[in-house]
Amino acid sequence: RDVNMIQRLRPLARTLAYEMVAVDGINLLREAITTYLTVRRENSVLLVERDKAPGTDSFGLMHILPEPNGNGDGAESSQRRAALVLMAPNPESDEVVESWMYLAQEFALQAASQGVNHIIAEPAEYGGEAEALQAAGFVPLIHQDILKLAHVTEHHLMPNLPLGLRNHEKSDEPLIRMLHMKTAPKLTVQAEITSDLLRATQGTGHSWVLVHGNELVAHATLREGRRGYGLQVLFRPKAEDDALPMLQYVLSQVKPGKRGPVYCTIRAYQSWLLPILDELGFTHITSTVLMTRHTAARVHTPVWSDTANQVTANAVAKKPSTSINRIERNKIRRVLFKRNRPSD
Repeated sequence: RDVNMIQRLRPLARTLAYEMVAVDGINLLREAITTYLTVRRENSVLLVERDKAPGTDSFGLMHILPEPNGNGDGAESSQRRAALVLMAPNPESDEVVESWMYLAQEFALQAASQGVNHIIAEPAEYGGEAEALQAAGFVPLIHQDILKLAHVTEHHLMPNLPLGLRNHEKSDEPLIRMLHMKTAPKLTVQAEITSDLLRATQGTGHSWVLVHGNELVAHATLREGRRGYGLQVLFRPKAEDDALPMLQYVLSQVKPGKRGPVYCTIRAYQSWLLPILDELGFTHITSTVLMTRHTAARVHTPVWSDTANQVTANAVAKKPSTSINRIERNKIRRVLFKRNRPSD
């Protein structure tokens, strides 16, 4: 019975994972049916809020990334992450902002119940989306620009390959993580899951690394989706001279007949790449802000005393009382969420 409401509000939705939606698209009807029929809704969470007041219905979609070790039995399971994909409608009124805040809180509860360590969202830099999420406990981390290359042209296809460029191998994973830690600000490292999110939804794609001596100084990944390509790049400033030819080579790998569009997210700490991408033909689409909210993830293997173990397990393993498909609640006064209005 929520399908009609979802279809009605879909044109008013605000994307919170722009690159993923642009590259692969979102079929909301399929997501709704899947989350309704699947007993273990591990990858997608769709929450719907219905209210008696007219015009206050809302919904949101969150994707949960698979656990790093694939089964959740290892020490890395505490690093499970999730991303808000979209929410609707556009938060232009106090009532809708309130609904966004309520849904964001419920998403946090659902994520915590599945062992998620933190949730990220990428709302527009200015507007009610970022304001509503910040009021719901999300913290803004860094500015980022979304770029688009409409078509790969012939001048991308004859690059002068930089010395040290090769295909990514499995043994490079620790070096790539080290490159990320050296390049990105410490506060953003764990929250930057765009590459992981695209990998979870679209497959591994093709990756390349650039090695100077014994040091890995650049990494690029090109993934194909139903609507285009997603390009993720990470460069040390010392690789600036090789950035243009490396990106030319990566773009030359776009399949013939499927040349573009290519989407790329550039965060503020790599803004020096913007002129290079501009030279390659990329254009600026929008600016967003990376936001994150940490959750109290479930403890699978406590390490304290038996008493502390029992207290901790009871505290963090509580399930939210709402349904994963639909939030059924009575209309109550939420004084903390209401803005003060001047008297008439």
